[in-house]
Amino acid sequence: MQISSCNRTPAPVQQAGIEQEEQPEMTAAYRLNQAGDSALQVGDYDRALALFQHSMDSAAVYADSFKYYDSRLDMACVYDRLGELEKSIEIGIPVLEAFVRSGDSSRIGRTYSTLSAFYGRAEMPDKALEMAKKGFDILKYYGSDIERCAAYNQMAFTYSDDGRWKEALPLLDTALQLMHLSGVLDQLPGMCLNIGDCHREIGNIPEAQRYLRQAAALADSSGQMHIKARSLERLSQIAEAEGKTAVALPLYRQAVALKDSIFRADKVKRLQELEVRYKTREKEQEILLLRAEEKASAARRNLLWTLWIVSIATACFGLLRWRARARASEYELSRSRTQLQEFAHILIGKNARLMELEEAASDKQAPIADISHNAEDNETSPGGSDLYNFRILTDQDWNAFKQLFERSYPNYLHRLRAAFPDITSAEERLGLLLKINLQRQEIASMLGVSDSTVKKGRTRLRRRLALTEDQSLEEFLQELK
Repeated sequence: MQISSCNRTPAPVQQAGIEQEEQPEMTAAYRLNQAGDSALQVGDYDRALALFQHSMDSAAVYADSFKYYDSRLDMACVYDRLGELEKSIEIGIPVLEAFVRSGDSSRIGRTYSTLSAFYGRAEMPDKALEMAKKGFDILKYYGSDIERCAAYNQMAFTYSDDGRWKEALPLLDTALQLMHLSGVLDQLPGMCLNIGDCHREIGNIPEAQRYLRQAAALADSSGQMHIKARSLERLSQIAEAEGKTAVALPLYRQAVALKDSIFRADKVKRLQELEVRYKTREKEQEILLLRAEEKASAARRNLLWTLWIVSIATACFGLLRWRARARASEYELSRSRTQLQEFAHILIGKNARLMELEEAASDKQAPIADISHNAEDNETSPGGSDLYNFRILTDQDWNAFKQLFERSYPNYLHRLRAAFPDITSAEERLGLLLKINLQRQEIASMLGVSDSTVKKGRTRLRRRLALTEDQSLEEFLQELK
């Protein structure tokens, strides 16, 4: 009753003593391990063993590597499936020692949980409990979700192996939640089988049947026939206990047929022959040859990489410099436009306060009607430029504003004057304020004139720019090139 603890999940490589660099042969070892995992899940044990052995051969160039020991642990799991538990333990203990040397907490915890499963099936409950607790204590802090799932599942297994089913069930529920959180669902059929089996032992028959049917369906769709066979066998036992012989017998026959198709004597014999063939090979000689070939291949790859890097380095460097200058220019332009907007609003605020002071003073010195009359006379006087200097915007303010504008919109004034050489300074001033998206009331406040005066100025500017009625003045100024 267990998820395979061999399921590989990424673990941080942060230790000394084990090769850490991802060499090409290490990537090949990883692919072979993945293929071996797939074969193991569907019960093709001879192919799984061959793939794991090839993975070890590939990783053996760097013999003290994670990929090498990952493959060793996977091979131990294959022997566990075959019932050769002594062989599983014999392989697993050196793997644990290697991972302890590395200090990789995730792999150490996973190996403890895996060895716990081996000891449990070998009917060594004390060792199984010891290993399960060690793995659980590590993985609940350092493991990924799927590794924590395996640790919870293995702890549940040690309890169920001792007949403590009620203590096992909450651990299995937690393991199922962690499996869903991890998104690694390839062993979901086995988890459903474990939970269903636990409910069966407790006596929760409806729940047991629900989980076991789900396990059989998931195993069938994923090709995990050994899980389907066990699920059907459990369902048959439930039906038999309920006296439903007509239901129990077909389920039992299906389970037996699946088991026969997965695990036959001739398959075991082929596996034993395969093991002998691997043991009699001259491993050391092959590893030396493999190292020489890999060094030559690495030298060729390094030469090609060097030539390629040299050929594009200059172009990349030039492109990076150009992009850096462009980004700096864009940043400077953006900052200038922000400063321009801030300066304009400072002027607006300043002018608004001055206008309030001027109005307060005019209330004490002259009748409101006279001031309004004088202001209106100035606003409608023939000199357009005098109009926009009527109250507040000084030459110093305007020169500072124009300098900021030129930095924010380079050559815009030059293009405006080149396109419309007869434009007056007042019209130019209004055009620049519209270009930075100031509203009519803001322009009036900045220039110290009335709203209606700005409106008249807009009309004169439209005529100067020869705009038709359906053309927007603001859009024209924004799009002026």
